Amino acid sequence: MSYQKDTRYNLYFRPEAEAFGYSEGAEAEQRLLDIVESLHDRSTFSPEYLDNIVDWSTRYHFSRARHCLLRPLDIGPGDRVLELGCGTGAITRYLGETGAEVTAVEGSLARARVAAARCADLPNVTVIADDLQGAEVEGPYDWVTFIGVLEYAAAYSEAEDPYQSYLQAAMRHLEPGGKLVVAIENQLGLKYFNACGEDHLGKPFMGIQDLYQRTGGPRTFGRQALSRVLARAGLPQQQWLYPYPDYKVPSIVLSDAALAHPDFQAHDLLLRSDSEDYSDNRQRIFDEALVNRVLAQNGLLGDFSNSFLVVAQRPEQQAWQPAAMAWTFAAVHRHRGMATETRFVPQSGGSIRVTKRRILPHEPSTLPLADGHTISLNTQDSDYFPGQQMAWAALAAHVRDGNVPALVEALRPWCETLLFAAQVGASPLLPVEDEAAALAAAGMPCAAPGQGATAGAGETAGEPGVDQAATPPGTSGTQAAGTPAAGGAPGSQLGSRGRPLRLLSLPGGMMDLVPFNILTSESTGRHQVIDQEWEVSCPVPAGWVLTRGVMHALQTGLVPHDELGSIARVVIALADACGYHATPDDVERWLALEEQFLRAVSVKAVSHGLYTGTRRPVPMVFPTLASQAHALHEQQQHTHRAEEKAEGLRQQLAAREQENVASLKQIDEGRQREKALEAQIQTLLGSRSWRWSGWLRTLRRRSRI
Repeated sequence: MSYQKDTRYNLYFRPEAEAFGYSEGAEAEQRLLDIVESLHDRSTFSPEYLDNIVDWSTRYHFSRARHCLLRPLDIGPGDRVLELGCGTGAITRYLGETGAEVTAVEGSLARARVAAARCADLPNVTVIADDLQGAEVEGPYDWVTFIGVLEYAAAYSEAEDPYQSYLQAAMRHLEPGGKLVVAIENQLGLKYFNACGEDHLGKPFMGIQDLYQRTGGPRTFGRQALSRVLARAGLPQQQWLYPYPDYKVPSIVLSDAALAHPDFQAHDLLLRSDSEDYSDNRQRIFDEALVNRVLAQNGLLGDFSNSFLVVAQRPEQQAWQPAAMAWTFAAVHRHRGMATETRFVPQSGGSIRVTKRRILPHEPSTLPLADGHTISLNTQDSDYFPGQQMAWAALAAHVRDGNVPALVEALRPWCETLLFAAQVGASPLLPVEDEAAALAAAGMPCAAPGQGATAGAGETAGEPGVDQAATPPGTSGTQAAGTPAAGGAPGSQLGSRGRPLRLLSLPGGMMDLVPFNILTSESTGRHQVIDQEWEVSCPVPAGWVLTRGVMHALQTGLVPHDELGSIARVVIALADACGYHATPDDVERWLALEEQFLRAVSVKAVSHGLYTGTRRPVPMVFPTLASQAHALHEQQQHTHRAEEKAEGLRQQLAAREQENVASLKQIDEGRQREKALEAQIQTLLGSRSWRWSGWLRTLRRRSRI
């Protein structure tokens, strides 16, 4: 290789190379390098990265979610990987940690320095600063990756067909059975129909209208168009994967097999996968989860995914097949020992097995929670249950109605399931002063000594995932030790109105009994509890579980208008509908416990405080405009009525003015007649005859006397 080694930054470069134009600015990229060099732990799961995420740029470069994109490929020891366009090394670092032999090429010297610093302690990683098409590397390779690169081909290649030029440059490094990996945004991504700005141009609707710069600028492709581009390059054998919310920060990856399987509810995994607009536009037109469900029903989910991850091969090669059909990751903010990967693995008989693993199994999986009690992460395998989350009903009510009664009605079946599994007795996490007196005052049966709220650690109402068709809702087959809640015994009614919810608890293994973890079969109506991954070492407040379920439900759905107010309002109304009483102070304590839990299991927890006051959901454009248009129409109608009234008054005034003019005319005519008569009188008095006849008038007056 004709490279020099920069020993300070541990990378190779060409001294005569021209500067690469792609940059966020010298100051911004120096800041990234300074951050990486200041870290004691530069591994993928280093919590130090999270402390430095302050904006989208640092999130893109430092988020743990970045590496999840390639986890489905199962790259590991023995694999040789060439990463073309490695950026600042977010994925390079992960590839190096798998044990693969990695060569990373980056056109920007500044970014290559960051990538090299990030991987300085990995001897199996080599970083080269060079043009992607002309890089001299020691291949061939099992994997060559283009992650966020192909869309920029026209900006950095002068070839007549820059995309073919880039692909051919990558393919020359592949071994005979090698695979080219392309990650790119979808020109027809659903978020682009939902008013999000095009990721490269920052303006809504630019990509879907094909308003890209004709030459020299970035552009993306829809699925069919990208498939043709790859096939024309000699890569017709393609395995398509769909990262959500996109390839930049994925938490879910679906495959074509997942979309095609008759029993797999692929859209169900997307209920809480919200698209992001990196131009910071918060306006939306519709709720994407609800639209994704319709797209899935019509076989269009993959065509409208926001991004693609394509594994492309030459036609003569044996087709690569992923080990699973879908993947979900809980890794971004959790402590390292709590980060998980869930796989949905098809079985030979057509069934699906769900496997859940801790990503870093050597890290602790039990952490302190409060007052000497602990929280543990349990990972269990199970058979896939073909159903949909109870939370879908809440989402539909949230978007359609956006008011408390509708949401309570949607969540009530879940709330009844939860309360059926509860037992009388407060939790040690939130003890109640003089509990026996409180129970007696509420008319609730007291627990026997050693029972109720003192159930042992790990004592749950059954194993998660048990079919509940033949058992009372929420019990999963067996009731936890302790006194059942009023109404909790099989066949009884739920508690009478007014009984304090704070006096109920649930087994510690049921703290995650939220509406996202109960599936309902559309064909049979049966329920199944899934994914009860958290276990507290003591019983937990039933109100806490109810509150956390409501809190997370309210974080989904884009509402046309918000009449929900606070979480407390919904929790109190929901408890009341199920026969129990809660106060705002109760809800505040349960929210504080949820925040305590989040802080216990997360490196960087999200405070519940965002949701305790007036909620500010992401606004929906059309309903908002429709509401504004309705208000404008009402104002116009009011103005029109006022104008009509004013016109009537003007007409009345004009009529009165006409009457006044007529009256004045009559008065004037009377005055004229008066003047004429006065003139006649004066003429008569001044006449000779009037003077001569004066003696006669005198005689007449005297004769009357």
